[in-house]
Amino acid sequence: MKKIFAHLSLIVLFTAFVSCEDDISPVGDLPDKYAVNLVLRGDTTLQTAYISRLYAAENFDPYSNEIDPAVEGAKVSLKYSGSTTEYFFNDTVDNDKINSRYGTPAKYYYLKNFTPQFGKELELKVVLPDGQTMTSKTKVPQSIAFDLDATTPFIPGPLIGRDTVNITVAWKSSSLDLLKAGKVKIVYFHKELSGEKIRHEKEVTLGLVVDGTDTVKNYIDITFNSYLKINRKLLEEALEEISEGDGVKGRYSIAPLEIDVFFFDDNLTRFYSAGLFFDFGFTVRNYPGDLSNINGGLGFFASYIHANKIIKFEKQYLLNRFGYLAEK
Repeated sequence: MKKIFAHLSLIVLFTAFVSCEDDISPVGDLPDKYAVNLVLRGDTTLQTAYISRLYAAENFDPYSNEIDPAVEGAKVSLKYSGSTTEYFFNDTVDNDKINSRYGTPAKYYYLKNFTPQFGKELELKVVLPDGQTMTSKTKVPQSIAFDLDATTPFIPGPLIGRDTVNITVAWKSSSLDLLKAGKVKIVYFHKELSGEKIRHEKEVTLGLVVDGTDTVKNYIDITFNSYLKINRKLLEEALEEISEGDGVKGRYSIAPLEIDVFFFDDNLTRFYSAGLFFDFGFTVRNYPGDLSNINGGLGFFASYIHANKIIKFEKQYLLNRFGYLAEK
């Protein structure tokens, strides 16, 4: 499966301006038709939806349109199936984020202080300014419970009778048919001459793919398995790169290794398995009509959940192998 991700910070609002371009016959008028894109994120309490109007592409050139298709004035809401409580999104025009395609402020809908509940079904409803309605559903994955017995307890960890090639992070999952994603980072501090300690982050390579004469690093592992394997050699290379060219290793201190695990819902699993692409914010970039899961329109509605695991480094390992200190 292809893996194309934009390696962006998880705390940054993803502003993907989605224009919907269908192969529409140039004969006759184009009926008013709309698309909504919303992926409920389990790693933030801020949820963002994008709504756009379909437009006819002149000579089938999607860039021929010069009018921003983003739709304002719609009513966007969520509710848990079986509940009457509705959560309404706010309509906003963000002048701090400019749509480079059209040179206009970003137009989207947001809902604050909302994290999808594990194992619950959520219903999306969009009422457009002209009265048209779009709906969809997502089943939020169950919570993530890490399997401590199968997870490497510390780094480098007891090697006798264990995997000497990889560090393992395992979880208990009843959703073997759903995709999971793993991402690993090193958090470290550098002590400046002034005495100030500056925090840094470095992503750890989880796999290498040879593409012709190029070797591509993968920082995301996508799997149906119930574990993530972190290659020890690639981890050590990342640790070495932290202080590359700096002979004063003792100014570096290393915090516990951080592992982020994401469980996709059935909609995201199907979308990814179809070989389509989305960025790490899981905001849909493009899709064919037959993969749309929106009733009354086009687009995509899905959800994912998130859990974080840390593994401590052994102090003597950091000092003897790299000359680093362990962050308290």
